Amino acid sequence: MYKGKVGLQQLFKEHYQTADLRIEDIQRREVAFLLNSKEGVWDRAKYYGDIEELRKDLVEKRTPPALFTSTAYYLDPNERRPTKRGIMGWDFIIDIDSYIEDSEDRVDFIREMRVKTKAIIDRFLPDLGFDVEDVQLNFSGNKGFHIRISTPECRAMSKEDRQQIMGYIVGDKLDRTLLLEDDRLTFYGWDRQVMYFINKIADNPSEEELLKYFPKTKAKKINSLLSDPAVIARLRKGSLIDFDVKTLRSAMIKEHKVNVKEIVDKGCTTDRHRILRVPGSIHPSTGLPAISIDKYQLDSSDLIVDEIMRVAGEDIVGIELQNDVSIDFPCKKDFTKGKHEVPRYEALCALVQDCKFE
Repeated sequence: MYKGKVGLQQLFKEHYQTADLRIEDIQRREVAFLLNSKEGVWDRAKYYGDIEELRKDLVEKRTPPALFTSTAYYLDPNERRPTKRGIMGWDFIIDIDSYIEDSEDRVDFIREMRVKTKAIIDRFLPDLGFDVEDVQLNFSGNKGFHIRISTPECRAMSKEDRQQIMGYIVGDKLDRTLLLEDDRLTFYGWDRQVMYFINKIADNPSEEELLKYFPKTKAKKINSLLSDPAVIARLRKGSLIDFDVKTLRSAMIKEHKVNVKEIVDKGCTTDRHRILRVPGSIHPSTGLPAISIDKYQLDSSDLIVDEIMRVAGEDIVGIELQNDVSIDFPCKKDFTKGKHEVPRYEALCALVQDCKFE
């Protein structure tokens, strides 16, 4: 029976006994423990020769609430001063984060972020010369996803090049007047983003979807136009003769702001010394594991949810709660104070919430 902070610590230890911790080239990475999330107490600049050496610390000593590793590769990861470690390169990272509403089921949030993450990969990375086969994907265990590319070319990329790439993705200093010049679509640069937007609304021209991006006075007309096969055919060929270009341009910018610009953290990409949560580790705010995701899993929220359950554990365990608590994974569920028999993934979530009262 798991109870209170002692029970939660035991659940963490049991998890790390067999957890598949994904740390590429660990001997060149800084490993960091978050010791106290409330007070922000860290144990940084830790070095491990291999995963089993790290696992021994996690299991035999007091298990830290959270486990991180650097995106950078160092000559001396044990050096406490980052600028003195001798940086050898750092992974190309796109950090995609949003906020989950209190009333929202975690599975719905994962679905929304999965779709947005996939769109960023499909919309931008091929245009920028990246091979999508090199993309590694992680769910953070809480608010979003990380896109990681660790090829030698990306590791060696300069900060300035990373800034330019992220500036293109989020549309920094974008001259909107250059979009749809001469009232025609081209298939280059940011006009390709307009084409993506047009394809998106053409695939789902419902008024509910259109109202997300167009004024109410325009949405009905756009809906009518997109119901006409002849209009769609002209659009596919790049002709905008049926549309008000200014309205279309504004709607596309709004869609991009909501689905790309507001959820991408540019600072993570350019920060040489950024640390990220280790896939396979537990997030102390949710009790959910950070996980690695295969590209095919990005096509299905159910596959991601199943992987979270598998990594956290699906065997039935006993817990004793000292308070009434609620969890949101996979859906909202309330637990009363007292004893419960639940899957291990629910036990982690519920005890994390219970311990927040202490």
